[in-house]
Amino acid sequence: MTAINNISIKNKQSVNLVITLFVWLLYLFFLPYIYASFHIFSILFMLFPGVYLLCLLAQFMHECWHEYLPGIDNKLFYLILSWVIFLEPQIFNIVHPYHHSQVNTYKDIEFHPLGEIKNKPLRIIYNFLEICFGNIFVILVTSFKISRHPTLKHVYSYKKFIVSILMWIIIWGGIGYTSHLILGVSTSQIVISYFLTCWMGSFMVHHCELIEHGNLIVEGDLKERNLQTRNLKPCGIIERFFLFITHNHCLEHSLHHSMSNLYTRPFPQAYVLPEKTVYISFGEYLVILKDMLTGKCVVVNPK
Repeated sequence: MTAINNISIKNKQSVNLVITLFVWLLYLFFLPYIYASFHIFSILFMLFPGVYLLCLLAQFMHECWHEYLPGIDNKLFYLILSWVIFLEPQIFNIVHPYHHSQVNTYKDIEFHPLGEIKNKPLRIIYNFLEICFGNIFVILVTSFKISRHPTLKHVYSYKKFIVSILMWIIIWGGIGYTSHLILGVSTSQIVISYFLTCWMGSFMVHHCELIEHGNLIVEGDLKERNLQTRNLKPCGIIERFFLFITHNHCLEHSLHHSMSNLYTRPFPQAYVLPEKTVYISFGEYLVILKDMLTGKCVVVNPK
């Protein structure tokens, strides 16, 4: 792949970000009406295009944090994308550096906000809530951890949190109220449909992260720990559908950790991965979930 093609695709991603953002706002406008009209069957609409769009926006948010996208203000769009998917941007901004420097260890505050949970019953309960509620649960725990961390609590700004609350009210409340005025939907229909979309998106995004890092503690230096990051191999219908919904996030995720200075996601199979790269199937992922729900965690020593 030539450098010119790389630049062209990167610029296209910036355009896709703006288009996806607009389509997401349209989705939020029509969602309560779809929910009111089709009830339980609206879950299909929430899955696609709902979760599909939310996962892509979460990807773009992450990529803006890394300042991958050319031609746009990455920091500004990082904030906007965080708010439109109902995230508090400073939480991710504080903990994501730990994810890259302490990946696959209990020092990764983003993924293990409570560190090592030595009490087995408590660890099982935590894993159960993490599996069921996804990032909603993990972010709440992370926020609690930051507020009591001896260093990080001084970095956290309550003024920025108030700004986020105002932006959530303006974006989510504004679109919901507009949907109420024009489409005649009720407050309960707005709240329930928005909550279900957030939960489904949170669930899908976090299971993508669990495929990559779930129940994975690795001894060794950063290079060795990066190499143990798991990737989902596209070997079956379930795997391919999951990769489609999550936009190939876990297709070559270990590449992002070992080459985080490069924008690799839009270029699948463009870079050669090491021979020892770890790939798993969905069936193997179910075994990982079973281990989490039974409180089992094996420390990997790659040497």
